[in-house]
Amino acid sequence: LGGAGFPTNVKLAPKDDNAIDHIIVNAAECEPYLTSDYRLMMEQPERLIGGIKVMLSMFPNAKGVIGIEENKPEAIKLLEGLVKDEPKITVCPLKTKYPQGGERQLIYAVTGRAINSKMLPADAGCIVDNVATMVAVYHAVKEGKPVTSRIFTVTGDAVEDPGNFEFLVGTSFQELLDAAGGFKEQPEKIISGGPMMGFSMFGLDVPTTKTTSALLCMTKDEVAEADADATACINCGRCVEACPEQIVPSRLSKFSEHGDMAGFEKWHGLECVECGSCSFICPAKRPLAQLIKTMKKQVLAEKKKNK
Repeated sequence: LGGAGFPTNVKLAPKDDNAIDHIIVNAAECEPYLTSDYRLMMEQPERLIGGIKVMLSMFPNAKGVIGIEENKPEAIKLLEGLVKDEPKITVCPLKTKYPQGGERQLIYAVTGRAINSKMLPADAGCIVDNVATMVAVYHAVKEGKPVTSRIFTVTGDAVEDPGNFEFLVGTSFQELLDAAGGFKEQPEKIISGGPMMGFSMFGLDVPTTKTTSALLCMTKDEVAEADADATACINCGRCVEACPEQIVPSRLSKFSEHGDMAGFEKWHGLECVECGSCSFICPAKRPLAQLIKTMKKQVLAEKKKNK
């Protein structure tokens, strides 16, 4: 149920069960505006912990760690109280920063182990699942229930009554907006997901999927305004400072603009996690993340074709 929709059964079938020593719950929810995982932790914490126990029963050498950002003190206090008598489960408060909820960043924050684009978490002895997935594991194993619904955030300054809603997978975005009272003001921008990694939508007559996490409706389209004001790169280096993967977004975007796949790969463009931090911080308002994302798709498609 995470953003990438990676199958849980594949995560739970590593080459060596004994090599897995961390079951990490991604409870960071670092994306702005999103609060569905937070509400799930507050309202169904026993089921979250039950899901962790199910996974721990599969890996004899593993311990469970709930990685949660410090801006959720009530959830931290609640979960710490529930696991105080669980010797194999701990709560790990994390520094509040974006993108702390990225899989690579989370593994490094909890274990100090680094992975790259050619590795899986299992290569670092970890299995990472988000809060909703852990609760779904509990439902599947303990109650025999398949995934038919999930929690969804409807928010933004254009929404009449923002909140979190449980919906059946396949429900249209329009129905979820109606549940939140509809628009109080016509939005300029509608996003599926959060403002950093979500994607814009042309309309709401679209069905939701199991990986759909939020509907964000903004009265002002700041991205379009920034694109209109974009200027040449001033080589300030802010994108490099902001990048969690320590690559050079300004250089990679130029490779993308010139269609230079070899240069893009040489400068480790495939390591980009598409978090959008570079675009957000850029004073020249250049669409760095979009350019890099586009070139990544082209390079990966070329690699697939040449296999």
